[in-house]
Amino acid sequence: MIFPFALEICIFRNNVYSVLSNGEWGSFLGSYIGGALGGIGTLLAVYITTKETRKIQQENLAQIESERKRNEKTERKKFADEIAKDIATYITDISKYFYACRFSKRLDDEERSLNDELKQISEKYHALDKSNIDNDTQEYIAVQNELEKLKQKELEVKYQIERKSKEIEQNRANRTIASERYFLLKIKLQNIESGADILKQLKRIHDNSGNVEETDLYFISTETDKLLNMTVQFVDRYVNQKLI
Repeated sequence: MIFPFALEICIFRNNVYSVLSNGEWGSFLGSYIGGALGGIGTLLAVYITTKETRKIQQENLAQIESERKRNEKTERKKFADEIAKDIATYITDISKYFYACRFSKRLDDEERSLNDELKQISEKYHALDKSNIDNDTQEYIAVQNELEKLKQKELEVKYQIERKSKEIEQNRANRTIASERYFLLKIKLQNIESGADILKQLKRIHDNSGNVEETDLYFISTETDKLLNMTVQFVDRYVNQKLI
């Protein structure tokens, strides 16, 4: 709207001599200014379009990166949950094995004691000799009664030994599940630096779980508590990328 008035004042009404008429100047300047304005408009459109395109691309890249990080965290969370589940299964089975070993030792000691008692009864039984004693005498009757008591005691002890043997068989220690989890955890954590402490603690527990002679009753609870704490710290660092 301003250009026609500016041309009228600055070009058509000035005193500068020109070989071109005002009409020719008007036609030239109209075409020139129109072309310039069109070019400027095109450049502005390209600039705005490019700027908006870059903005959209940056938003898309930010969204893709955010989605990638979210997917990675989901995968890390899934892996950490598997580790925690394996640890929980391992602790449950190895604790059962640990206490079973101690109970089995007690049962073995009791069975050994019963066998010693049976041996003593047998020795006493064979030590009593009534062949040189007259029948119907007090001595003969006393020996006969003692032999019958020993025989009865022998039957009772044999019955107890039989029951004890069945109990030992039923309580036979087994750590198959714990061993399976132990080797799975070694495979999963062997290339993760922060999993080294967990593997070291697992080995300590696994190697000593059946060692009745050199471990006390509180060994398994103390060491599995340490393992649980290590696992909680590992899961937190791994899921939130606080480890290398």
